[in-house]
Amino acid sequence: MNGPTVPARSARALLALLAFVMGLGTVPHRVCERDAAAYYDGDPVQVDALAASVARWTGEELAPAAFATGSTRFDGEWLFGTYMMAAMGFGQVALASGDDAPGVARRVESVARMERCIDAMLSPAARAFDRDAWSLDAFASIDEPAGSPRDHGHVAYLGYAGLALGLHRLVVPSSRFDARHDAIVAALARRLSASATGFVETYPNEVYPVDNAAALGALALHAKATHHAPAPGLARGLEAIRTHAIEADSGLVAQAVDAATGAPRDPGRGSGSALAAYFLAYADHAMSAALYRAVHRELFRTIIGFGVVLEHPSSCEKCTGRADIDSGPVVFGFGVSATGFAIGASRAHDDRDAFASLYATAHLFGAPFDEGATRTFATGGPLGDAILFAMLTAPRSATLSRPS
Repeated sequence: MNGPTVPARSARALLALLAFVMGLGTVPHRVCERDAAAYYDGDPVQVDALAASVARWTGEELAPAAFATGSTRFDGEWLFGTYMMAAMGFGQVALASGDDAPGVARRVESVARMERCIDAMLSPAARAFDRDAWSLDAFASIDEPAGSPRDHGHVAYLGYAGLALGLHRLVVPSSRFDARHDAIVAALARRLSASATGFVETYPNEVYPVDNAAALGALALHAKATHHAPAPGLARGLEAIRTHAIEADSGLVAQAVDAATGAPRDPGRGSGSALAAYFLAYADHAMSAALYRAVHRELFRTIIGFGVVLEHPSSCEKCTGRADIDSGPVVFGFGVSATGFAIGASRAHDDRDAFASLYATAHLFGAPFDEGATRTFATGGPLGDAILFAMLTAPRSATLSRPS
């Protein structure tokens, strides 16, 4: 029997090559995103496996030295951030749980886990990074008389803590945290109102709009949970971001602004813009949506089906493209932090397709493994798992608009 002719063999080789290329573009990302729909829809089995892993991390006594960034400040930030993001994840699970018997049990368990994280988040060890920067404890600062020289700053610690406390209060209207929550929100509100720029410092002479976005989410959640009108500081802070921090050309939020003038000091970036979109979903859904659209338009890309987010816009001539503590690793311009935070923003704005492709990337590089009823992302560690948990459970727009 004669074999295939040369043209036939060439045609078969071409078909084989096309099949390989098509498979490369569809099969791997389809495999990696197979759990995305379950996370997007809030499937309890899928979500609770990751929740159990985060509960295991946060049930242990973590210490700053566990993070080993090479910086005492960043080690402390990561310790605090692990507990804060885990608290957000547990609170978001509690918020999404139903009123039937399984839902009530799930809510009770999530609240208990959240409260362990809040206790750790409010502890002296978790406040140390902020205390060392200011030479003053954040809680001591909120006890200062209004308008005194030390009644300013600390917006990252107080804003992130206040956001988690606000989410807890939305689920548990009355608790042992109420007095501390009220004091934190009152301090944030008066500092935003008194600020000449509408921004509050994270550290002395360092202002980051994303940290202010967390504080604005804290003010809005406090108002919703307590059924009070928002403090004037909320409108002041939102206006500052709108007029000073949002770039006219890209729509992204500046990574840093000048402490004295509010003028941008660091151009809009993926990590800060995506995280700010998540935080602002709690404070101003329209502003958050506009910021998410800018992230999607300027920074979101897909590579053979895997969703990724650039840390810097390709049009930014001033951007160095180097990685830092905010961006995490940057590979070919794509930021690990930006990609992870965009998962939460995409879910908050009901973008199923982007969520699925971004999750596929997190799955590919996070290397999840299941052990019993838990799911852990091998490369993430405590902070990575906590952030991914918070982002995968970010409230959908219908949940955020639901009356408390």
